Amino acid sequence: MKNIFSKFFNKQEVIEEKEVDKVVSACISLMIEVSLADQSIDESEIESLKKTLSNKFNIEEAQISSLISAGKESQEESTSLYEFTRVINDDFSFEEKYDLIKSMWEIAFADGNVDKYEEYVIRKVSDLIYISHEEFIKAKMEVKNEDT
Repeated sequence: MKNIFSKFFNKQEVIEEKEVDKVVSACISLMIEVSLADQSIDESEIESLKKTLSNKFNIEEAQISSLISAGKESQEESTSLYEFTRVINDDFSFEEKYDLIKSMWEIAFADGNVDKYEEYVIRKVSDLIYISHEEFIKAKMEVKNEDT
């Protein structure tokens, strides 16, 4: 699967670490928002988040726990999704945005039950990052079919 942070980690030019951290933090906060939407974080959702960070975002295991903690804190302090989606809109291509939505669906499906609030959060993020309803459904079906 395409690494959605490839433009940050494979660029020849130097990108400030703060910029990468800001993007990673925004993605993690949005994924945590999905896992918290049903008022409980299942262990399978945390494992899915860790797997996503490791496999898709090429983040080393040693960093994952601290990034998740920072993402939770950022998400708790946030008053809206806009501050995170603005960062995504500023830095991501359509394909990277679509991969983020797929990652959010993977977390929602991780516990075997997609709650209506989880779906609402993903729908809201999709709208805010300009992913059409058709692409939103396509991402959901791709992830659902991967699990079966």
